[in-house]
Amino acid sequence: MIKFHELKDSLIGELHNRPFPLITIPAQVSHMVLLNPVAREKEIEYLNILAKANKMPNASAEATCYYESAKDFDFRWERHSEFSTYTIISKKEISGSEHFNGFMSLDQEWISNLKGEVISANHIDLRLPQNAPKEEDEFNQYFANEPLIGSHIYDGNATVWTSVQSDQDGFSRVILIDEGIDPNQAGRAVRNLLELATYRSMTLLAWPVARSLLPELGELEKSLNKTGEKLKKLETLEDEQNLMTELISEASKVEKLISDNSFRFSAMDAYFKITESRLEMLKEQKIPTIRTLKEFHLRRFIPAYDTCMSVVKRKKNLSDRVGRTSELLHSRLQISLEAQNQKLLASMDSRSKVQLRLQQTVEGLSVVAITYYSMGLIRFMVEPLPIEKYLGIGDSWVIGGLTPVILFGVYAIVRRIRKTLDKST
Repeated sequence: MIKFHELKDSLIGELHNRPFPLITIPAQVSHMVLLNPVAREKEIEYLNILAKANKMPNASAEATCYYESAKDFDFRWERHSEFSTYTIISKKEISGSEHFNGFMSLDQEWISNLKGEVISANHIDLRLPQNAPKEEDEFNQYFANEPLIGSHIYDGNATVWTSVQSDQDGFSRVILIDEGIDPNQAGRAVRNLLELATYRSMTLLAWPVARSLLPELGELEKSLNKTGEKLKKLETLEDEQNLMTELISEASKVEKLISDNSFRFSAMDAYFKITESRLEMLKEQKIPTIRTLKEFHLRRFIPAYDTCMSVVKRKKNLSDRVGRTSELLHSRLQISLEAQNQKLLASMDSRSKVQLRLQQTVEGLSVVAITYYSMGLIRFMVEPLPIEKYLGIGDSWVIGGLTPVILFGVYAIVRRIRKTLDKST
């Protein structure tokens, strides 16, 4: 029997998680993104209050997404790592400069008690051509006289208009006009447009962080420049040790700067890649004299992203510079310590030579002293003996004759002891 991996089906299921909706035009899609929502379990509990009020099934306790239909709207909830999304899909016949906020269909007390901060809010109004704004005055009224951005998408099967500006309710408005788009394409277009707006906002969360870090980065760069100049002027080992202390302080500041903001900038890079992919999926075609979403993206969004990336690169460069300066200073300290050790060894060698001379002097004096005391003992032994009677010489001649013998004997014994000690060491 074939043995399937226990995660096989769950991994395939993950690929099909959070599908795009099927949307028949006309329709209105209202979408909110809540940053820093409450814990998922609490959010599901609150979600089930709405479900009960609108006679929809409860969300399961393990759910990360919830798609259900009420009498007057379709409701979609999705939980992501940093945010949650709430989407209302309504089906109303509106025309001209009219617009409709789907969240007005919900209990307003329930809406006001949602926990989190709205980081992105969008209306997408999907219309048939006969109900779409046609005159310039209608477009100006719908978009509050803001400059328009637009393009044909999905090989000309739909036209998109927006201003990428918030209305008085805080929502950005988009009109999608049917030019032959089917419900599948309409659902994909809505999802791509919403995700483009969502991940653009999530990417730009790093921008104020990057701007706030610019002064600190400038100060650290100046400080490292000064450290580099001091490195050229070091004279003593104490100077080197003091500079190493300064460098350690700068390195800790750089490391804190990197660690405090690493998540935000890593997330920024991931979100940016998603915005790029969603923009490409729209397959835009230009409308004469009108900026496309891609052109707006390049003109307005990319510079902000580049500012953030410049901060990321400067942080990395600071870390690299600290590492290189540390290596140079460490090498210099090693050279200084080796030079100091050489001087110490030379001093020790000089001292050992002096000690050797002193030892040799002491040995000479020791031989003389031992000989002197030995001859004193011999004198005490010789004087009582009748040497002159039997040998015909005085005591002094005997002592005088023995003195060189004793002297050389003691000298030989001392030399032998020293050689034995030298061999043992």
